Amino acid sequence: MQSSQPLREEIILFSKYPLPGRVKTRLIPHLGSRKAARLQKYLTEQALARAGEAASLRPARLSLWYAGASRRRMKAWLGSSLPLIPQQGKDLGERMARAFLAAWEQGIQRAVLIGSDCPALSAGLILQGMAELGRHDLVLGPASDGGYYLIGLRRDLAPDALAALFKDIPWGGSAVYRETLARAATAGLSFFSLQELHDIDRPEDLRHLGHHPDPQ
Repeated sequence: MQSSQPLREEIILFSKYPLPGRVKTRLIPHLGSRKAARLQKYLTEQALARAGEAASLRPARLSLWYAGASRRRMKAWLGSSLPLIPQQGKDLGERMARAFLAAWEQGIQRAVLIGSDCPALSAGLILQGMAELGRHDLVLGPASDGGYYLIGLRRDLAPDALAALFKDIPWGGSAVYRETLARAATAGLSFFSLQELHDIDRPEDLRHLGHHPDPQ
């Protein structure tokens, strides 16, 4: 008999505290450390607003997994109403895998994880990713640099398949998206790709930023 309980979903946002000199390091030679940190702050707040909008339109919760600061500093920046969880793991793959496993342990059935580097990521795209998890095991939002800005997974994914998607991936390189899709195919997972968008990581990416506050 099918359960009448509402589907439990989560939107996970990964970001870093905007500490000058520690974030957007590839932009520091171009912008300086303080402007780069201001940009990190702006992008995170924009991503949080869009994720919050998406969460409000579905039975989904929103959490922010952070790095680079204490919980006290994160609360001073973003307030206390949002679940703030420290990232844990030796690399990005392990940190993301742990975030998904934490969601499954709490009964979440579908989860999407997004970063804060993609200003064009809309609430609509997040919602599309959630919806596609009703038909696919894996959803990816490819970034123009070869990575991805969104990854969505269903809870019924086999543990070895979850490990395959996150272990020993060349994070930060141009083959992340391609390698993830290859591993998904090997594991027999069905997948869906959203439209390609631009991350803001390098000086040449700034032309895709659009309107943003003067970081002075």
